[in-house]
Amino acid sequence: MGDKGYIGTAMLTPIRKPKHRDLLDWEKDFNYHHNKKRAIVEHAIANLTTWHILHTDHRRPIDTFATTISAALGLQFYRQA
Repeated sequence: MGDKGYIGTAMLTPIRKPKHRDLLDWEKDFNYHHNKKRAIVEHAIANLTTWHILHTDHRRPIDTFATTISAALGLQFYRQA
């Protein structure tokens, strides 16, 4: 899922407002839900960077990357529960 900057790629993006009309209700609803889901991902990325998990000084070997991210996500979900 991407923002409007990724229109034309293979990503799922919000619907752009056509020049000749306003967005229809279902298009507004689609954009609302799309942006709501993207906000969750953006907040998760912000938390990871705030914790310096992805910071270059704290980066672990590439073969432990999946384990590191899984642990960070587990801690985040635990914190939100």
